[in-house]
Amino acid sequence: MIKFLFFFFIFVNICFGAYEKELDNFDNNFITSKTDIQIKFHQQLKSLYIQSVINEDEKTKIEILKRLIISSNVLNLDDRSYAEELKESGVSQSSINALRKAVIKDKKRNNSLDNAEISTFSQTQNQENASKNEKKHDTNIKVEKKPQIQNNLSEVKKENDKIYILNSNKINQSIELRLNANLSEKDVKSFVLDEKGNFRYISDFSGILEGGKKEYKMDDYRVVISQFNPKTIRIVIYAKERIPIVFDFNDKKIKISKQSNIAIKNTKKEIQVTQKDLTKKQEIKPIKAQVSQEKKPRQDKKDPLYVLDVDKISNSVILNLSDNLSDDEISIFSSKEQKFFRQIVSFKGVLEGNRKNFTFGKNNITVTQYNPKTVRVVLSSPKDFNIFKNLEDKSLTLGFQKDVKKTSNSDDKKNKNNNNKNILTHNFKSKKIIVIDAGHGGKDSGALGNKQGTLKEKNVVLSAALKLGNELKKRGYRVLYTRSTDQFINLRDRTKFANDKRADLFISVHANAAPNAKKAKSAEGVETFFLSPARSERSKKAAEKENQGDFEEINYFSKQSILNFLNREKIVASNKLAIDVQKNILTQTRKKYKIVDGGVREAPFWVLVGAQMPAILIEIGYITHPNEGQRIASKTFQDILAKGIADGVDSYFYHNR
Repeated sequence: MIKFLFFFFIFVNICFGAYEKELDNFDNNFITSKTDIQIKFHQQLKSLYIQSVINEDEKTKIEILKRLIISSNVLNLDDRSYAEELKESGVSQSSINALRKAVIKDKKRNNSLDNAEISTFSQTQNQENASKNEKKHDTNIKVEKKPQIQNNLSEVKKENDKIYILNSNKINQSIELRLNANLSEKDVKSFVLDEKGNFRYISDFSGILEGGKKEYKMDDYRVVISQFNPKTIRIVIYAKERIPIVFDFNDKKIKISKQSNIAIKNTKKEIQVTQKDLTKKQEIKPIKAQVSQEKKPRQDKKDPLYVLDVDKISNSVILNLSDNLSDDEISIFSSKEQKFFRQIVSFKGVLEGNRKNFTFGKNNITVTQYNPKTVRVVLSSPKDFNIFKNLEDKSLTLGFQKDVKKTSNSDDKKNKNNNNKNILTHNFKSKKIIVIDAGHGGKDSGALGNKQGTLKEKNVVLSAALKLGNELKKRGYRVLYTRSTDQFINLRDRTKFANDKRADLFISVHANAAPNAKKAKSAEGVETFFLSPARSERSKKAAEKENQGDFEEINYFSKQSILNFLNREKIVASNKLAIDVQKNILTQTRKKYKIVDGGVREAPFWVLVGAQMPAILIEIGYITHPNEGQRIASKTFQDILAKGIADGVDSYFYHNR
C-alpha cells in the first residue's frame, strides 16, 4: 500500500522545488531502510517541518506532515500532533486514517511476502508478484486489498486536488495564468468597488500562488495577483474608471483581459457578462455594505479574524485587527529555553503579510502565522519578565511590562489608564494626515554634491520623501506629498497645501551643504529644525541656504509676517516633534552607519512659515561630504532613515495625543 502512496508523493514532488531532494530520498528509501536509518529519516522530516513553518510554505508543510504520519506509524510513535495540524490545514480525517491504514497493511504485507518489489515505477510487476504470493496464503486478501488501495489513493488525491497558479505572463493587453488543474467560473467569487477615480474589480478563489505577488500594468488598468490568505488567491484589477473585465477559462489557463466594444456587440456571451457588470454597478452600495458586514459578525466564529498590520511602539507592539478579540479567545503560556525566557500568545486568526520581528534592545517580539488558523506572538528576553496585554478598539497590544515589582497597585492602575489612552490604534492613525515635502524641485536643483552636478539635492530628497511616505502608509497613516515628481513649487504653496488638507504634521526633507570646499570634507551629520527666530550662526546659515529656492517668496514673507505666524503652542509642539524624530533617526541609522548628531535646532525656514500644524525640516545629511553625500543617496540608507522618522512620528503621537 505504501508504495502506491509513495508513487503519488513523487508525482506531487515535481510540482514544487523546495525540499525536493530530501522528500524524494524519503519516498524511495524509508520503507526499505533499517530501524536506525528510519529514525534518522523521521528526525530529518521534523527539521524540514520547522523550516517550512518558518518560510510559511503551507504546501510543503502539508506534504511533510503526511510523511511524518507514515514514519510515526512505522516507528510506533505518537502521530496525534501531526494529524491535528493536518486537520487544521484542511486534510480530512478519512485521508489521515488512510495514511495510517496504509502503513498497517503494508506491515502485514511485508510479513507475508518474500522479496516484494519496492520500486514505484514497476507497479504492474508488483501486482503480479503480490497476487502469486497471496494465493499461497489467503485468496481473499487479493480481493480485499485492491479496492482498498484505490479508495485510499483517491481520498489522498482529493485532498491534494488544490489549485496552484504555476506562472503568469503578460500577453499584449491581457494576463494569462497557467494552473495545475482546470478552474471554472463557478469557483471564482467576484465583486466590484467603484469610487470616483478608483475602480476595482476583485476576484477570489481557493488556491496557492507560486512565487509571490505579481503586478502587471496595461495601458489603462493594472492587475495585481496575490495570496490574500493561506487558502485564497486574490486578483484585483485597478482602473481610473469602470471597465468591462473578461475572465476566459480554458485548458488549465485563465485569461484576463479588457472587453472590446466590438466583442460586446457581436458575442452573446460577452453581452451577458456586460449585463452582469451593469447590475453590479447598480448594486455597488449593497456590495460595499456586504464587505463591511463581513468584518462585523464573528458571533458564529465562521468569519476569520485578520491581523491587518503590526506597529512597534515604545516597548510593545500593536496588532491592528479586522474585528474585536476577547480575552477568552487568547491563550498565553510561558517557557524557558536555554538562556531566554518566553511568553507565547496564541489566538485564532490570519496574519496579513509575512512573519514580523521587532527588537527592543536585548528583548524581541515575533509575530507569525503558526498554522493556517492560528496567529502566534512570541515575546523573548534574557531576563524574566511580565507581559503587558491590552485589548481595545479592534487592537491587541503586547509588550514587556516595566518595573512591575516596584510599582504599587495605585500606580499600576494609573499606568494602565495612561497606556490605554496613548495606544496608537489603527483607527487613530487612519485619521492622521501627514504632509511630506521634498525640498526644491524642477528649476531649483538645491545643493550639488559633486563638480559634475550629477548628485542633486532635489533628486536625493524626493527619493527619501517617497520612501518615508510608503513607510508611514504601512503603519496606517494618511500621507500626502507636496510633490511626487521633479517639479518646482513655490515655498508658500507648500504649507498652504498642508493647511488646505488640514494636515496634522508637516515634514520637509532636505540635504545640507558645506559653505565652501574646505569645510566640505568635515561638515557632516543629521539635523532636525523647527521654525523659530534663529539663535545661532549655524542655524542662520542653514536657513539662508534653503531660503534661496524662491526669491519671490522672500518678498512675500516679511519679518513681520514671520512674527505674526509664530505662536508658543506651535513652537512647543514642533520642538517636541523634532526631538522625537531626531532621536529615532539616530537610533535606526546608527545600527548600520556612523552618524554625526547635528542636534535639534531653531531656524527661520521660509517653507515652515504659515504652517498651522507642528512642522519640522530634516537635513538628512551633507550632500557635499565625500562619504555622506553618497550615503544619503543610497536606497539602503533611505530605507533605514524612513523607519527612523516614522518611529519618531509614532513616538510623538504616543506622547502627545
